[in-house]
Amino acid sequence: MIGLTSKEAHNRLLKYGKNNIQVKKKVPAIAIFFQQFIDVMTIILMFCTVISAFMGDLVEAVVMISIVVLNAILGFVQEFRTERTIEALRNMSAQKATVIRDGAEIHIPAENIVPGDLVVVNSGDKVPADGKIIESPGVNVDESMLTGESIAVFKEEGTLYGGTLVTSGHAIMEVTETGMKTEMGKISQMIQDVKEEETPLQKRLAAIGKYIVICCIVVCIGVVIVGLVRGQPALEMLLAGISLAVAAVPEGLPAIVTISLALGVQQMAERNALIRKLPAVETLGSTNIICSDKTGTLTQNKMTVRKFVTLGEVFSGTNYEVDEKRLFDISRYANNHSDATELALIKATEAHGDDRFERIGEIPFDSARKCMSVIVQDKNGARYIFTKGAPDVVVRKSTFYQENGATRKMSTSTQRKIMLHNNQLARDGLRVLAMAWRKLGPGDNLPYDDLEKDLVFVGMAGLIDPPRPEVKDAVALCKKAGIKTIMITGDHKITASVIAKELDIMQKGDRIITGEELERMSDTELENVVEKTAVFARVLPVHKLRIVRALKKKSHIVAMTGDGVNDAPAVKEADIGIAMGISGTDVTREASAMVLMDDNFATIVSAVRQGRGIYSNIKKFIRYMLSCNLGEVITMFVGIMIGIPLPLLPIQILWVNLVTDGLPGIALGLDPADKDIMEKPPVKATDSIFNMVMLWNITFRGILTGLCTLGSYLAVYEMTQLVSYARTAAFITLVLIQLVYSFECRSDTKVLGEIDIRENMLLIAANAISLLMMLAVVYITPLQIIFRTVPVSITEWMVILVFTAIGPVLGGLFPGHIFARLDKKHKK
Repeated sequence: MIGLTSKEAHNRLLKYGKNNIQVKKKVPAIAIFFQQFIDVMTIILMFCTVISAFMGDLVEAVVMISIVVLNAILGFVQEFRTERTIEALRNMSAQKATVIRDGAEIHIPAENIVPGDLVVVNSGDKVPADGKIIESPGVNVDESMLTGESIAVFKEEGTLYGGTLVTSGHAIMEVTETGMKTEMGKISQMIQDVKEEETPLQKRLAAIGKYIVICCIVVCIGVVIVGLVRGQPALEMLLAGISLAVAAVPEGLPAIVTISLALGVQQMAERNALIRKLPAVETLGSTNIICSDKTGTLTQNKMTVRKFVTLGEVFSGTNYEVDEKRLFDISRYANNHSDATELALIKATEAHGDDRFERIGEIPFDSARKCMSVIVQDKNGARYIFTKGAPDVVVRKSTFYQENGATRKMSTSTQRKIMLHNNQLARDGLRVLAMAWRKLGPGDNLPYDDLEKDLVFVGMAGLIDPPRPEVKDAVALCKKAGIKTIMITGDHKITASVIAKELDIMQKGDRIITGEELERMSDTELENVVEKTAVFARVLPVHKLRIVRALKKKSHIVAMTGDGVNDAPAVKEADIGIAMGISGTDVTREASAMVLMDDNFATIVSAVRQGRGIYSNIKKFIRYMLSCNLGEVITMFVGIMIGIPLPLLPIQILWVNLVTDGLPGIALGLDPADKDIMEKPPVKATDSIFNMVMLWNITFRGILTGLCTLGSYLAVYEMTQLVSYARTAAFITLVLIQLVYSFECRSDTKVLGEIDIRENMLLIAANAISLLMMLAVVYITPLQIIFRTVPVSITEWMVILVFTAIGPVLGGLFPGHIFARLDKKHKK
C-alpha cells in the first residue's frame, strides 16, 4: 500500500485542519481573575469604597478595596490551579499514530492525520479518527466511551470510531473524518448547546445581596431625609448614611464564602474529588439524585468469573476442586489475553492449569460463528482443538459431553440440561461462555476450515463485572441522606438489574426502562415515570441527556457521572457533572464540575457529605454575620432617630465587620460537620436559606444586639457625659456580644449551655485573637487615634459585661429552634 504522499497530506491538513476535538476555549488567566468581581456583594463593597474615598476616609477605602482584591485572588488561585490540573490530564492523553505515507509506515502525532490517510491500528492502540476498515483479519474494539457497552465489539469490516480502543487484532483503515466531524466531535458539539446555570448557592447569595442593597437604599434615604427635616447638617447626614451602609453590608461575607469553599475543595482533593468550580461544592450538598454510570463507577470495570459450571457440579470462586481439568485448560489456552473477559478466565484458572500444551494454531472469533478455537499439542505430539463461545453455538457443535471424567453421547435431554444451566447464569446477570474440545486425527490439518465439529462439551463460565465493595455502603448512606441513586448504562437490562439489586439501588416497585422503551416516550411521558425508575439500560447519549432534563424538570438537583464522550452532554446539563479522572475523556472532563480521580462512586458520596457540611457552615456564618450587621444597623438607626451623636463611627463598624465578623466567620466555615448530617434530607433547590428558625435567630438576636449596644452607650454616656467613652463602650459591647454569639451559631437546635465549644478549637482561637485585637484598639495609643477610642475603666467594663450577658440569657429563654415545628407545618 502506498497511502498519501507527504505533499498530499500537507495540503489536506491545510484544507481540513488539525485532527483535534475542540474543547471549550481556554479562558485567559486575566479573565478568570476579573470574573471574581462579578458578584452583587462585591459590587456593593466597591461602591462603598468609592464613597469612602470621596468623603476622605482613605483608611476605610483602602481596607474595603483590600477585601475585594483578596476575595478575587482566592477565587482566582483555586480556579486557575484546577484548570492546570485538567490541562495535565489532557496532556497525559496526547496520542501518536502509525500511518502509511509514500509507501512506508511512519509514526506521527494523531492531530496531523487527514482524511484519506491509511492508519495502522494494533492491539492496545486508540483509534485516532473515524475510518473504514480496508484490511483486517478481525479486531476487537472497546467502544464503551461512545456506546456505554462494556463488551468489546468484533469487526472485520465497517467503521472504526475515533477515541475507541483496539483490544486485540489489527487493521488498516482509511480515514474518512477527522476532528469535529468524527462521531466524538459531533457529541462534543452537542455540549455547546447546553446552557450553564447558576448553582443554588449563587442564586441564594445573589438574593441576599439584593435584599441588602434594598435595605441599604431604604434605610440610608430614610435617615438622611429625617435628619434634613430636623435641620441637621447635610454633610453629617451623608456621613450617617455611609455609616449605615457600612453597617448593613457584611463586608467579610464574599471572602468567607470563598475561603470556606476553597478549603472544602482542598479537603475534597485529598479524598480524590477535584472540584473545577467553587460553587459546585455547595451544590453537591443539595444533590438529591445521583445518576451513575455502571461500568467502572459502580462496578470494578474488571470482569471476574463468578461461576464455573460443569454437568457434574456447580462451583464458585477460585478455590474449587473438580475432575474436569479440561475446562480450565480450555479457559487458559483458547485465550489471547486480549480483553477483560479473557483476562478474567486466565486469573480464575491460574491455580488449576499447567504448561502441558503448546498452541500451534487459531481459528479467530468472528460474529457469524460466535466462537473461537485454538489448536494445541501436548508433549507426546497429540493435537486437540479447544473451542470457546456462545453456549447455544457450542452445544450445536458438540456430539458428546463430559461428566465426571467420562465422555458420553450428547442427547436432547442433555442439551436441555446444559441450556437450563445457561439460562440460570444469564438470569443472574452473568455473561456465559461455553467450552468444548476434541482430539484431532491425522487428517485434521490446516487450514482447519471444518474442525469445529463432533466436539465434547465440558462446561461453562459465568462472568460479571462485580460491584466495587465499598459502593453498597455508599448507596445505603445515600438513602439515609434522602439521595436516590439511578443507574444509567449501555449494558443489558438483565445484567444492569442484577448489579442494581446487589447494590440495593433497585427496590421492589422500581422500574427498569430500556433505551428502546425510552425512545418511544415523549418528554412528558418520561417526566411522569423518571422518579419511579431505578435503572436505565441500553441507553444512547441522547437518552442520558433527556433523563437529566426530565429529572431537573421535576425540580431535582441532579449529579451525573460519565467517562466517555457519550456522557459529556448529560454531564454538562446536570447540576453537578462528574467526570472520571482515570477512564474519562478530555471532552467529558471539560464539561464537568467535578472530576473523580479514582473513578469511584463512594468518592461522590464523600464529596456530598463534605458539600452538606460546607452548606451548613455557610448558613452558620450567614446567620452570624446578618445578626451582627442587623445589630449594627439597629444601633445606628435608633441612635440617629433619637438624636444622639453617632453611637459608632464608620471605621469602628468596618473594624467589627472585618475582624469580629471575619475571623470567627472563617472558623464557623470550618466547623466539623454534624454526625447526623447524612441522615437529613437534602436542601431543596427552591428552599430559601431563611427558614423560620433562621429568620427568628437573625431578627431576635440582631434587635437584641442593637438595643444592648445602644444601652451600653447611653449608660456610659450618663456616667461620663463624654461621647468618646460612650462610643468606646458601645464598640466593646458590640464586639463581645458578637464573639459570644459566634459559639451559639454552631447549632440551630441547642442553646449556648448545651454546645460543646471544644469541638471547634479554631473558633476559640479566632475569638481569642479578635478579643486581643479589640483590646489593642482600645488601649494602644496609635490605634486609639485611628479608631477614635479611649481606654475605659473597671466601672465602665462592669456596665459593658452586664449588657453583653443579656444576649445569651434571653437567647436561651427564647431559642430559635422552638419555631422548627412551626416551620415544618409552614412547609407542608
